[in-house]
Amino acid sequence: MNIIVRNIKVSDYPQVSKLIIKTHKISFGEIYPEQLVNAFCEKYSVEKLAEKAKEIEYWVAEDRDSKEVRGIIGLKDNELRTFFVDPDYQGKGIGKKLYVNLEQIAKDREIQKIVLVGSPLGQPVYKKFGFIKTGELHKEKVGISYTDAVMEKVLM
Repeated sequence: MNIIVRNIKVSDYPQVSKLIIKTHKISFGEIYPEQLVNAFCEKYSVEKLAEKAKEIEYWVAEDRDSKEVRGIIGLKDNELRTFFVDPDYQGKGIGKKLYVNLEQIAKDREIQKIVLVGSPLGQPVYKKFGFIKTGELHKEKVGISYTDAVMEKVLM
């Protein structure tokens, strides 16, 4: 697989939306009730992704051979946002390529610290990239309570 990381294009939005929704249903479906997973998915319709892209800078991992998007990562100021890899392609270094690209951009911009709010599924991945848990964020959506981790990584 020949993966490149590039800026997202408007033409990617439908594919990225499907990738994020698929990832939520497969991965998050293992730890959250279906009603909560569906509420997470609603945040990533093509229209809502287009709105988010006005505030968040996104990069995608594209398979050069198939031209399919296999992952996405975003940065808003110093906050890592929207980090997903297609479940069928996890464990193949795609997330690492996306993260290394984002961290280099952050360093080039002289960002001193990257922060994020991560789900229980994402926390081990973020720890692998050098993030430390600094707190918890208790949330509620569709009447269901859940907890995410607040994490950070000092760059400089």
